[in-house]
Amino acid sequence: MRKGIVLIALTTLLGSFGCAGVYKSQEQNLRVTQGIDEAHRAMVKAYDAGAKENSPYLYSKAKAYKEVSYILASEMDDIGANVFSIRAINYASLSITSSFSGVERATALDVLDSKGVSGKEDILSLIDIYGLQREILFLRNNRGLKCAPMQTGKAEAFYDALVYELNKDSPNPSLVLRFYNEANTESKVAKNKVTVAKRNNLECYVGKKRVEQTQPKTAPPVKKKEELIHIKPGKAEIRKENLKIIARIHFDFDKYNIKREYKPILNEIVRTLKENPYVEVIVEGYTDNIGPKGYNDKLALKRARSVKNYLVKRGIPAEKIKITGIGKDKYVATNRTSIGRLTNRRVEFVIVKKAEQP
Repeated sequence: MRKGIVLIALTTLLGSFGCAGVYKSQEQNLRVTQGIDEAHRAMVKAYDAGAKENSPYLYSKAKAYKEVSYILASEMDDIGANVFSIRAINYASLSITSSFSGVERATALDVLDSKGVSGKEDILSLIDIYGLQREILFLRNNRGLKCAPMQTGKAEAFYDALVYELNKDSPNPSLVLRFYNEANTESKVAKNKVTVAKRNNLECYVGKKRVEQTQPKTAPPVKKKEELIHIKPGKAEIRKENLKIIARIHFDFDKYNIKREYKPILNEIVRTLKENPYVEVIVEGYTDNIGPKGYNDKLALKRARSVKNYLVKRGIPAEKIKITGIGKDKYVATNRTSIGRLTNRRVEFVIVKKAEQP
C-alpha cells in the first residue's frame, strides 16, 4: 500500500540535511516567483492599456495587492504570496475592462473572522482595526472612489492583507503593524481629500462641473476627426487578450484529497471566477514520476476532479470548469528529491476569458 507523505513532517525530517533545505528553498521559490512574475506582467498590460489614468481605483488596488504578495513571499508565506498574486492579476484585468467601459465599482472586502480573533487581544491592542473599518466604510459611502481613488484602492488592499494576517492562527506582529500602518495612512489621506471635495462642492463629489458666474459659456471645442478615432498603439490588442491566471496546489503521495493549507488559494480562484462572469477555468492534474503511466493518468484526473468538486460546491457552475489528467509529464521540478516530487504532484489552473465576452 502506498503511503502518503505529510508535508509538515517531511519538512521537519529534512530540516537537518543541508542539501534538502536547499532543494526545499528552490522549490518554494519556484512556486512563489511564478505567481509574482505573472502579476508583474499583468500590471504592465494594465498600465499599457491606460488603466492607471482611466481606472485608478482598481489599478491602484491591483498594484497594492502585488506589493502584498512580495511582502508575504519575503516572509516565506508562499500560500499568502500566491493568494495575493492571483488577486493582483485579477484586479489588473478588471482595471483594463473598467478603463474601456469607463465604470469603476467598489469590490468586496475580506471579512475579519470574529472567532479567529479570539485570544489575540495582545496583537489587537497594537492597532485600531475597527476604527480602520469605519474609515474605509466612510470612503465607500462618501465618493472615495471618485475623489481619492488611488488612496482608497490602496487602503482597501492593505486592509485585506491585514485581515488575512489576523485570520491566521499565529499572526506575525510585524506584518500586522505594517499592513495596518499602510492602510491607515492611505485611508486618512483619502478621507482628507473627500472632506475637501465635499466642503468645496468639487466635481468628484457633487457629480457635475462647477461653472463660475463670471465665466462666459463657450461651445466645446470641436475635435478633429483623427482625435475621435485615435487609439493608443497596442490598446485594442490588450483589450482582446485573455485574462490568464496560472495557480497551483500540491498533493501528498498517491492522494487526491485537497490539503487544508491550499484552501485559501482555491477560495481565491472562486473569488476570481465570481468577479469575472465571462471566464472559464481549465483544471489540469499532474503526478510525479513514480508508478506506471496508466495509474498516474487516472490519479491526475482524480486530483483535477476533486478540485472541480470544491469549486462547484462554492457556487461555480460546472460548465465553466474543464478538467484534464496529464499525469507523468511536464514536470516543474526535479523528481530526484522528495520536495521536488511533491512540487510535481499538483493541480494547475488556467483561467481564461471566453471569446464571446461583450
